[in-house]
Amino acid sequence: MAQKKKHRDTISRIFLYYRYYQRTGIIDFFLQNLLKVIISISAIVGLLLLLNAIFDIQTLLEKFVYSLRPAFVYFVFYLSESILGWIPPDIFILWTKDKNSPILLITLLATISYLGGITAYWLGIALQKFPRIQNYIQQRFANNFAQIKKWGGVIIVMSALFPLPFATISTIAGIVRYPFNKFLLYGLTRYLRFYIYAFSIFAALNKIMG
Repeated sequence: MAQKKKHRDTISRIFLYYRYYQRTGIIDFFLQNLLKVIISISAIVGLLLLLNAIFDIQTLLEKFVYSLRPAFVYFVFYLSESILGWIPPDIFILWTKDKNSPILLITLLATISYLGGITAYWLGIALQKFPRIQNYIQQRFANNFAQIKKWGGVIIVMSALFPLPFATISTIAGIVRYPFNKFLLYGLTRYLRFYIYAFSIFAALNKIMG
């Protein structure tokens, strides 16, 4: 009897959470961003198909991969992931394709991105000493401020997984002084994003190149 009651309580709790998130609009927000993921991956695959129809994509990839020094790539990626995420991570995922141990490199990129998010968080803390810059960011990203204040850790997870600006959300988390230990925990979902995208992109490339 106790086990059945516990099971019913768990189902009831899940249902209450679902109703709460439905009322606050986060479920719709999640579905919208899930659609963006599908569109984003489809756009990358479509671009690769187009390039393959016009050029020798294998040669292009090899030139792209081996023309850039790893240390330079990692440095630029770290800067991007620390300051408003101005370069899409997918470009860097593509860069690992013809390298030795691409999965290991994907893990390294995910770690750099995670560390970039931590840097962005502390940048947000530091910006509290510069009211003008902080006010500009609050006005420029007012919607993101409202989201993190409303949904907290959920929006951090979603920015780590979906095509949301992870660096921007991390900076905002620092500005609003979101608990750092929770930020570290939720930010770990960034690794999933890299593995999911890498699997999708590599699978498409393998099919295109036979």
